[in-house]
Amino acid sequence: MKRWLAAMMVVILFVYPMLLPPKAYAAGTMFTSVASQLNTTMALDANGQIWAWGSNISGQFGDGTNVSSHTPKKITVMDNGATVTFKEVKPSFDSALALDTSGQLWSTGDNGKGQLGLGTGTASTMVWTKVEVMDGGTAVTFKKIAALRYTSLALDSNGKLWIWGFRTWTPDPYVPSKMGFTDGNGDPVVFETLEGNEENGIAIDSTQHIWEIFNSQYMPSRLSVFDGAAEAEFQSIAVGAGYGTGTFLIIAIDNIGNVWTWGGNDQGQLGDGQVSGDRWFPEKNPVLDSGNPVKFAQVSGGNKHVLALDENGDMWTWGMNAAGQLGDGTTINSAPHKVAVSDNGTSFQFVSLTAGFEVSYGLDQDGRLWSWGKQYMLGDGGNGSGAQATPEKIFLQPTVTLQTSVASSTYLQPITLTASVIGDFDTPTGNVEFRDGGLLLGTSSLAANGTATLTVSSLQPGTHAFTAHYAGDDFYLARTTSNLAFQVTMPDAPVISITPSTTAQTNDPITLNVTASTYGIGNSLFSLKWLPGDHGATAFAGAGTDILAAGSFDVASNGSYTVHAKDWAGNETVKKIEVVNIVPLPNDSLISPLAASFDKYTGEVANMDVATGLTLNGNTLSSIANGAAALAPGTDYTVTGSTVTILKAYLMTQPVGTTSLTFTFSGGADQTLTIAIGDSTPSPTPTPTPSATPSPTPTATPIPSQNPASTSSNERPNYQIVTDSSGKVVIIVAPSVLATEKKPDGTNYQKLIVPESILNQAAGQLKDTANPIILIRIDNKESAVQVQLPASSIAAIAKSFPNAVIEVELKGSSMQLKSSVLDLENLAKRLGVSVSDLKINSTMEQVSDTVRNELMRVGNDKGFSLLGSVIDFQVTAEANGQTVDIGDFGGMYMVQAIVFEQAVAGDLVFAVHYDPVTRQVSYIPTQLGARNNGSKEAVMRTPHQSIYAVIRTDGPSFADMQGHWAKAEVEQLAARFIVNGISAERFAPNDSITRAEFASLLVRSMGISLEHDSAYKGFTDIASTAWYASEVEAAVRAGLVQGLTSERFGPNERISREQMAVMIARALTIVSKDGTEPVDSGAQVAFADKDLISPWAETAVAETAKAGIITGMDGQAFAPKDSATRAQAAVMLNRFLQAAGFIS
Repeated sequence: MKRWLAAMMVVILFVYPMLLPPKAYAAGTMFTSVASQLNTTMALDANGQIWAWGSNISGQFGDGTNVSSHTPKKITVMDNGATVTFKEVKPSFDSALALDTSGQLWSTGDNGKGQLGLGTGTASTMVWTKVEVMDGGTAVTFKKIAALRYTSLALDSNGKLWIWGFRTWTPDPYVPSKMGFTDGNGDPVVFETLEGNEENGIAIDSTQHIWEIFNSQYMPSRLSVFDGAAEAEFQSIAVGAGYGTGTFLIIAIDNIGNVWTWGGNDQGQLGDGQVSGDRWFPEKNPVLDSGNPVKFAQVSGGNKHVLALDENGDMWTWGMNAAGQLGDGTTINSAPHKVAVSDNGTSFQFVSLTAGFEVSYGLDQDGRLWSWGKQYMLGDGGNGSGAQATPEKIFLQPTVTLQTSVASSTYLQPITLTASVIGDFDTPTGNVEFRDGGLLLGTSSLAANGTATLTVSSLQPGTHAFTAHYAGDDFYLARTTSNLAFQVTMPDAPVISITPSTTAQTNDPITLNVTASTYGIGNSLFSLKWLPGDHGATAFAGAGTDILAAGSFDVASNGSYTVHAKDWAGNETVKKIEVVNIVPLPNDSLISPLAASFDKYTGEVANMDVATGLTLNGNTLSSIANGAAALAPGTDYTVTGSTVTILKAYLMTQPVGTTSLTFTFSGGADQTLTIAIGDSTPSPTPTPTPSATPSPTPTATPIPSQNPASTSSNERPNYQIVTDSSGKVVIIVAPSVLATEKKPDGTNYQKLIVPESILNQAAGQLKDTANPIILIRIDNKESAVQVQLPASSIAAIAKSFPNAVIEVELKGSSMQLKSSVLDLENLAKRLGVSVSDLKINSTMEQVSDTVRNELMRVGNDKGFSLLGSVIDFQVTAEANGQTVDIGDFGGMYMVQAIVFEQAVAGDLVFAVHYDPVTRQVSYIPTQLGARNNGSKEAVMRTPHQSIYAVIRTDGPSFADMQGHWAKAEVEQLAARFIVNGISAERFAPNDSITRAEFASLLVRSMGISLEHDSAYKGFTDIASTAWYASEVEAAVRAGLVQGLTSERFGPNERISREQMAVMIARALTIVSKDGTEPVDSGAQVAFADKDLISPWAETAVAETAKAGIITGMDGQAFAPKDSATRAQAAVMLNRFLQAAGFIS
């Protein structure tokens, strides 16, 4: 009965699995078996390929080297050009034995004891070598192998034992020898399976009995093992080791599933729950699970520890556990106990187990290899002596390489980095990081072919060290390539060629055609400009006329001209050309203004001489005529220097209407001065019918003359104080009070010293007005007038009326001073006097002809012309013969105005600040208005005192703005020199704008001075030569913007919409200090994405949104983190200028 049961178990355990379909491993992946001995482990994958890790000191990997590996390494074996596939591989101490799928033996490694079987005298080898075995002239095929320390065993296809190597006692231990012997009945023994480890070899014959083949030497003997009265029959065996102080370890499973053990037991490896001496014969070890006998299906022996799978697939372990090789999470030795395994919390079972030297392995149902125990044998890349006490997956080492599309590059040249990640199983997946030293360049995903690419074009010149870091996936370890050195050099600077349209003499302008060649892939021309004169590259920082699109420019006079080219790489070069072949025609002379007005009523301010300035340009004035009638010099007009004055006496003879006077010169075209003649003389008032005597109506208050008393009771007083219809208190100054004095250059100017009593009396009338303005009106004759005011009176006015303004009005200009803004105490202290001794001078002076002519030339270059006089406004403090210039008023805006001639309908008219040193013009906040007499004037709000002029221009037009939603705003600001195109024809509205660019735009729009302050510390990332350095300094000093840190500004970082809102809100706060409507600090954010707005920007966004400066994007979202575009910045600036009253 027992034999029948045993037979059924054999069928169940061995035959039935053969009837099942083959196991379906993951496509192209995973392992089918693993074997380990001492410090070397080998496995076979589903394709029959060998993998090895651990020690390779004797070449036992068979890869041609003796280099060890701490991760599984695939070993490809070739035979006559064909890849060999294997069905079994066994490592030993320092060699390895394998059996290919055709039944042939292969060996590699140390051959000192003949264990390779390659024949007498053969040396050791580091490559897999086929072992040719013949039996009576017939090649032998094998079905099972075992590798001991220095001895090899094999079973041929007939179940016969072959042996070679150490202590085999064969005639030639260097070649395999077949060992024939019989059982106790004299029958030849046929073996079914064979196992070996260290110095022990065990086999099971065809009758399921155990044979001890090798025990330190070849000495075969059959073991008669009884289970009670019946001899036990066995299905499988395993051989462990007893390195150190132990002996051997052998485990067998009988046909019932019971475990039998014998050997050393110093660590409890026999599984009987004891630590005892050696056992030299098999004994059954009953194992219970909750009182029920456990039946086992597979067992493996390591160095004094055992792994087993029961018939339900559960893992049991016992014995030594110092390195965690039992997998139970501890390092404590144990009797047989069941160990649960899981993968990220999900339980699973192994399909086979392998015990090695202080290490254990398991294969799961997907063929995935797991390991636990001593770290250096885990196959996870580690090389330490630590312990891993639970099973973990083994990840494979991929091969990662990096290459560049070119061997080296120039700055801005795009290069492509390609990382190739190769794995020996499935194609690796996941991401690759590309780095340049410590800088992350970018991340790319692996494509289906195992490559990832990244193209970069912003590498700075110098040596770079590229690496590719593969992050790993579910099968493969992370790995980083070694540094790949790469050199980036600067391309050569542009080469400029200038060709004139003609070299023959000509009266006409000539065209200079310019080409600029750039070098380096990815590099192109950034800018192409020209300037008159001989200049170096630094002169073109913020200057020069752009010809990038045109490629040429016209010149009308001889001289030097310099062309500047700059490429995107930052290279600059200049080239000069000397033009000598233009024969100039006589230049046109100019007059300015071209229009004026005159009132025949003697009581009007406009009842005075009309003056116009001459720019002769090398000519002389020949005559002035009214139609055919010539005017008489000295009688009808006078010429003083460069000023022609049409005398009042002549103008009084002209009829009401328009008088056109033609100026004829010795060369060039005539010029016409148009004078509008009016007559506002009041009509006679009819004599009224007598009635009740009316109460007297207050009128002008005459102020007694401070000059010698007049004897005439009808003499006009020196000062009259009246209140006009707007509520201003007006001081009308008699011309006789003005003193004419000479400046150091010999020219005249008029000076008015306003008595303290006059100013105090005017201030006394301020209490009756809602508009606290004292207007000093002067009928001046000279082009320069200085008005001196007593500081004590100004201080008294400021104390009583903090918002009071003192305004000085001349014929052609006016200037306001806010009394409370002047720091009189500090000015007096600087001059060493008290406030009572301090005088404040307000000066308005037409600039010299030289300065005016130079500004006209700038206008010719930039496309504008002058309207009216160019005025130099100055404010100074004076005492004790010393003078202090008051250039600005601490960021406060003052109102100044210039009267200008009538412009042509459609012209864009505004005021500009002119710097005669740099020849630069910049926009000044301007509103157009008119005086009471109808004269047009440009009313400016200026934060400083300087030279100002009123101009007219058509403004630029950009091809890429046609039809654009921001066209009007962009062209408005471009005409005012606030924004620039990237070329003469392109604005690039959708390009992003940087922090430095927007700070510069805001400074320009507000007319803020760019004068350097020595106390300004600057930022480490802004060079003093950067085009935006002065604008950023001005913005920081004005409080419009701050640095990202105390040392870094981030000029080239893109500005976000919320950052722009903060800067505009600060600008609104600044301009509101001078009386404009204040910012609404209580406004609330109403955008749909308000939760995305940074806390530090919430108030600013609300304020600017309520002011109508910032609006939402589609769907009423603000998009605070989005980068602002050039078009958006222009629109916001335009709205800001309107909200601040800085633009008409």
